[in-house]
Amino acid sequence: MSIDASPGSSAFGFEGQPYYENRRLRLYDAVVVNASNRLLWRCPKQRLLDHYNEWITSRHLEVGPGSGYYLDHCRFPAGPAELTLLDLNPDPLHFTAHRLRRHSPRCVQADILEPLPDIVGDGFTSVAFNYVLHCLPEPPGGKQVVFKHLRQVLAPGGVLFGSTVLSQGVKHTVLSRRFNLLYQRQGSFHNQHDSVRRLHRTLDEHFDSHWLEVRGSVALFAARAPGPGTPGRPGPAGATHG
Repeated sequence: MSIDASPGSSAFGFEGQPYYENRRLRLYDAVVVNASNRLLWRCPKQRLLDHYNEWITSRHLEVGPGSGYYLDHCRFPAGPAELTLLDLNPDPLHFTAHRLRRHSPRCVQADILEPLPDIVGDGFTSVAFNYVLHCLPEPPGGKQVVFKHLRQVLAPGGVLFGSTVLSQGVKHTVLSRRFNLLYQRQGSFHNQHDSVRRLHRTLDEHFDSHWLEVRGSVALFAARAPGPGTPGRPGPAGATHG
């Protein structure tokens, strides 16, 4: 498997990435997908899998694929999938590409905190940004710039969807708050200023419409790029809590 690499990526976005090395990725499904989602963040894997099933299309960009669990278990539309994986860290790319080798995914190494290089491509009808935002360090201009970068590779009417662990505007238990603070001190989380209100405002700035649901300490979202309306279009901005 080969990786298309962007020569211009900086080291800034790599902060926290060493936590996603191969030896940890082998435990990712058990520790994060199953245990942390259910016990800490209270957004079970089935809800996240349903989120993929609702929004994924056959021309898809996966940003920060992790272990590839959701891509491995979700239902792609009928026909062959054109799948691109993007990460600054090569380990998740190798790990997920092997797991999804039946789809022959293309892999791109690039930093989403910077404008995406031409090698990523464009015209994606869906982009997943799942459990990535809370891991991104905060550059001087704000990490919300990633939504601008991802919007630019979407086809007209395409959908960006994903989820993130927030610090503000969500319900934390004593346990989830302690782990959230622990991960922040370790440098694997950078979500100190991430809130429901901030996420709403950012999605509203860059997309035609968006939808947001809060489950435990997690916000799930979907946003439609400007373009012709299609079935499944996110409704007016709003949030639901559960």
